[in-house]
Amino acid sequence: MADEPHYRASERALLTELGDGTGVLLDLDSKFYFTLNETAIFVWKRLCADAAASREELAALLSGEFQVEAAEAGADVDGVLEFLAREHLVSVSSPPARPSGA
Repeated sequence: MADEPHYRASERALLTELGDGTGVLLDLDSKFYFTLNETAIFVWKRLCADAAASREELAALLSGEFQVEAAEAGADVDGVLEFLAREHLVSVSSPPARPSGA
């Protein structure tokens, strides 16, 4: 959906991946650690990319990577984004402006 908000990872958080497929996210402001599962790690890495991503974009990527149904991927992304937003680990912005005449 074109009007979906876009998410970007906080630059004040660091991810360390562990050998068991999980990871630890350190919030440098609060000094809290958060354990991430494989799905959350996948989403976090996409949010650390150069461009912000929408929920729809993240769900499509997750569905393709883990070969799950779109509805399941969407629910997983919703859970991760809700958690990250609640902990102030992502910024939420309006979608990028479309060029005139598009």
